[in-house]
Amino acid sequence: PLNFRIDAADRITVNVNGSSGNYSFKSHGSLMKFPIKRWKSMLDAEKGGKLDVEVRYRDAGSGEDVSLPSFQWTVAEDSIDHYMSYRLISPAYEVWNIISVEERDMETFSTRLLGDNSNADKCCMNCHTSNGNGTSFMHLRGANGGTILNRGGKLIKLNTKTDSTMGGAVYGDISRDGRYGVFAAANITFAMHSQWNRRMEVYDTGSDLLVIDFDSLTVTDSRAVKGEEYQETFPCFSADGRVILFCRARHLEQPDSTMQMKYDIAAVRFDPATGCLGDSVITLVSGARHGVSFSHLKCSPDNRFLLVTAASYGTFPVWHPESELWLIDMNSGKINTMPATNAYGADTYHSWSSNSRWIAFASKRDDNIYGRPYIAYIDKDGNACKPFLMPQKNPDIYKTTMKSYNLPELYRVKEVYNARSTASFYNRIECEQVRYKSNK
Repeated sequence: PLNFRIDAADRITVNVNGSSGNYSFKSHGSLMKFPIKRWKSMLDAEKGGKLDVEVRYRDAGSGEDVSLPSFQWTVAEDSIDHYMSYRLISPAYEVWNIISVEERDMETFSTRLLGDNSNADKCCMNCHTSNGNGTSFMHLRGANGGTILNRGGKLIKLNTKTDSTMGGAVYGDISRDGRYGVFAAANITFAMHSQWNRRMEVYDTGSDLLVIDFDSLTVTDSRAVKGEEYQETFPCFSADGRVILFCRARHLEQPDSTMQMKYDIAAVRFDPATGCLGDSVITLVSGARHGVSFSHLKCSPDNRFLLVTAASYGTFPVWHPESELWLIDMNSGKINTMPATNAYGADTYHSWSSNSRWIAFASKRDDNIYGRPYIAYIDKDGNACKPFLMPQKNPDIYKTTMKSYNLPELYRVKEVYNARSTASFYNRIECEQVRYKSNK
């Protein structure tokens, strides 16, 4: 339910008029909390239709009745996934090390912790990623760190760094069948801006791509996606698993040249039968030609659209207030800049629902400081709708929680571990080492 508060009210009435009936909701006080059963019953009855909404309230100070301008809700026919995870982290770099990862039940308001680094040596926890079908990973950094891999309920902790690759796995994606993971291996650092309107720049001094076969625990790469000439990052699989899409820019010395780096969208072939990458890269969309730098590639599960983040430069757009989401048609190449969905204030870190009709993303549009989870509908033709803030039982949580929400991840299957088991994996479980296998 889209619960809301009117600070000046001591009584609220909401009348909703639909094609199947009229619905009235009332509350005493300034908080409108819709009963979940009545809300769901209304949505089921009005699926695929539009609802006219009228809101009236009594002003607590004057006692006068106030009517707000009416508006509409559109009820989609397509449901969103059952779960969403997100990381809670302070929005400033000084206290980055107080981190948790939370899982939200999207059919209720219940949440639970998947990870809490207060029980894991204050290590960095990041990138909880799911293929929506029961395979997921989450990185734990630090002395006892590794990548927690969940495949159908079986958990292992992986050391993804080898002597033949630049480093361990960072940003990544999982193939639809759950066998492979594709990751960037990057040397990540940061610098402070001297400009008053920019805070910090995070950038890679070098980055390559690698693929991990979760069946054999082997890692492979290709001369096409490694080396010092280019920097590759933010890879994702096409829905059929035969292409890996990623961001690529020619290497420049940094940090002096960071603001000149504009990442393209590139692709390399992948053979899911052998786990081998192709030996050539093609550029699909030039960042420089469009005056932007691309990051955060996510292919829709129906293989129709590619959702990306576009910023003015660089590869870490969460610090860029101008960053926004673009939707690229995989068949025609047409770019939808999503004007109805974007707003000023760093729209980044997005994911798709398993039916390709919903996206979740983090946005700082409310105050340009805190990232908050927004949800938007994408129809089958790629028309992107106005987003709404992820509903809360009490919407005041967005004012009282002094944390940013980032990397909202939608998935259907409940995660099998929680904060206690994450801490146990960090403190007690030894890593299984992946082995390097040449791509021949």
